[in-house]
Amino acid sequence: MTAAGVWPQAAVPVLLTLLLARAVWAFIAVEVCARWLLASATPTTPTAAEPVPWLVVLLPMLREQTTAARTVAAFTALDYPPGRAAVVVITTERETSARAGHRGRLAALATHAPLTAGQLRGLFPAARCREVAETVNAADPADRLRVLTGLFDAEPTTADIVAALAADPPGGHLPLVHLHQPDVGGRKAGQLNFALARLGQVLGPLGWNEGEHAGDTYAVVYDADAVPDRRTLQAFAAEAAAHRARAGRPPALIQQQRLPLLARRPFPAGPVGLLLAGEWVYQLRRSLGIELARIRLHRFLAFSRLPEAVRMWLRPMVYAVGCGMAVRLPAVRALGGFPEPMEDLGTGHRLSLLGADLTATSVAVLDEPYTEPSGLANLHALAFTASARPDRHAAAVAHLPTALSRPAKAVLVAREWADEAAWLIGAPLAAAAVVSAWWAGPAWAAVAAAGVLLHGPVTTARLLALAPALHAAFTPPPALAPLPRTSSAHPSALVAASPLQPFVRLAGPWRLIFAKGTGRHRGFGKTER
Repeated sequence: MTAAGVWPQAAVPVLLTLLLARAVWAFIAVEVCARWLLASATPTTPTAAEPVPWLVVLLPMLREQTTAARTVAAFTALDYPPGRAAVVVITTERETSARAGHRGRLAALATHAPLTAGQLRGLFPAARCREVAETVNAADPADRLRVLTGLFDAEPTTADIVAALAADPPGGHLPLVHLHQPDVGGRKAGQLNFALARLGQVLGPLGWNEGEHAGDTYAVVYDADAVPDRRTLQAFAAEAAAHRARAGRPPALIQQQRLPLLARRPFPAGPVGLLLAGEWVYQLRRSLGIELARIRLHRFLAFSRLPEAVRMWLRPMVYAVGCGMAVRLPAVRALGGFPEPMEDLGTGHRLSLLGADLTATSVAVLDEPYTEPSGLANLHALAFTASARPDRHAAAVAHLPTALSRPAKAVLVAREWADEAAWLIGAPLAAAAVVSAWWAGPAWAAVAAAGVLLHGPVTTARLLALAPALHAAFTPPPALAPLPRTSSAHPSALVAASPLQPFVRLAGPWRLIFAKGTGRHRGFGKTER
C-alpha cells in the first residue's frame, strides 16, 4: 500500500468504524439510562426502623443574589427525617473583594454606548446584567455613570442575602446554616472544604459528632442554581441502604443525575442560540449516555463475576458531577478534601482509581443549560483542564489503599488520555473521514452516513422526545411553583444542525491551549450560566 493509499484504504475505514460504534453505543446508553430513570422514578423510602445516614447539603455561592433565596427555600423544604440533615450555604469574601476592585471600572464602562450585558459580567449576577445594561443605556448620557454606580452600590452581596435568610429561615423541614469563607482564593472546592472543616458547627447541634457518626455521613454537593426533586434526600438514603445490603459496605459516592431541563432564561435568537440549544441537547446526552451510563457500568462490574482481566478493560473512569454528588465523609477526608480546580471530576477520577464503590440514584436534579457562549466555553476549558492529567489524580491517591491492581489503574489513566485526545481531535478527524468516505468505497460511504445520522439527528430527535417525560417525572419541592422546561423553538433546525455540535465543544479547550501557548491565560473565572 502506497503512502497516498493509507488514508482512504486504512485510516478512513478505521475512523468510520469508530464513529459508527460510538454512535451506536451513545444511542443505546441514552435509551437504557433514560428508561431506567423513568422506570425507577419513585425510589424506595427507608422504613422508620432503618437508620438513615447523616446528610449535609453543601451550597457554595458566588454572585448568586438572584437565586439564593429560591435555592435555600427549595433545599430546606426537602423531605427527610428531622435531625439527620442540614443545609449549608457557603458564601465567600472573594465576592466582596472583587466588588471593591470592580468599582473603579464603572466610569469607563459608563462611556460605552451601548453598554452590553457581557461587559457587566462579574460586576453583577449573570441574570441581572442585561437588565442593568438596558437601564444604563436608557439614561441620559450625563447621568449614565450615576445610574450605573447607584445600581452597583445597591446590589447586595450573596452573603448579605444569605445572612438575612439564616436570621429568618424560610420555614422548611431542614435547618439552614450560613458559613462565610475569608478571601483565600480558590474555587468551589475551597468553599466546600471550608465547610467540611466546620461540620461540628453545622451538625453538632443535631447531636452529631465525627468520631461516632463520620462513617454514616455524606456531604452532598450542589450548584447554586440547581432545583432538587422533593424526594432527593430520601433517595440518597434508600440507595445507601440498598448498596450496603448488597455489598456489605456503604458506597463512597452516590451520584444524583443532573438534567439540564430548567428553562429560566431563553436561548438567544439566531445561529448562536441554535448552537447553544444544541449544546443543551448534547449536555442531556452526556448526562444520560456518559455520566450515568459509566456509573451504572462501574456498579455492574463491581458485582459481576467476570474475570478481573475482563473487568479491567471494561471498567470506566467515572465522571462525578458536582450537582447532586454525595460523597461519604471518610472517603472525602481520605482524598484530602475536594480537589481543585473541579471538585467533581477530580473526586470521580480519584475514587475510580481507588476502585471505590460508586452508585447512582434514580431521582434527578434539574439545572439550567448555558444561554451564553462565554460561560459554555469556560466550562469546557475547565472540564478539559480537570480531566487532561489523570496521572496527577493517580499520583494524588497513590498512598491510599486501593481495590485495583497497578495494570487496572494504568488502563484507566490511558483510557482517560484517549478520551481527552478524542475530545481535541476526534471531531475533525471524523469529519475528514466522512468527507473521504466515497473514495474508500460505497460501503464505507454508507457507514459514514449511518454514523453521522445516528450520532447526530437520530439521537437528538430521541432526546427531544425524552425530555418532556424526564421533566414530568420530576417532583419539585413544595416551596416552588411548577418549573419551566427547556425546549427548542425550532426542533427541526436543531436536529438538522446536530452534526455540528461536537465542534462547539472544541472552542473552550482549544482557546485554552492557545491562551496558554501565547502566555495569555490568566486562570478561570466563575462558570456562569
